[in-house]
Amino acid sequence: MIHTDLGPELEAIVLNLIESGKYSSRAQVLRESVEFKGWRDAQLRAFDASIERGIAEIKAGGGIPAEEAFERLFEKYPDLR
Repeated sequence: MIHTDLGPELEAIVLNLIESGKYSSRAQVLRESVEFKGWRDAQLRAFDASIERGIAEIKAGGGIPAEEAFERLFEKYPDLR
């Protein structure tokens, strides 16, 4: 079993979550935190892959000029101007 000192600020947050009834134990808070970190890491990997695909598409001659893209956005969402 792992024991650690979270420090007063994190300990207060964890205790508040337990006292609010959202979690039943420190272990449950930690488990969900680890699960969330895994989800967040997966989202970041997907975002990075999307950027890489976009860069590859541009390098292959795809895409549209930025000015055209912004004009389309401004036409669709005039409040952006």
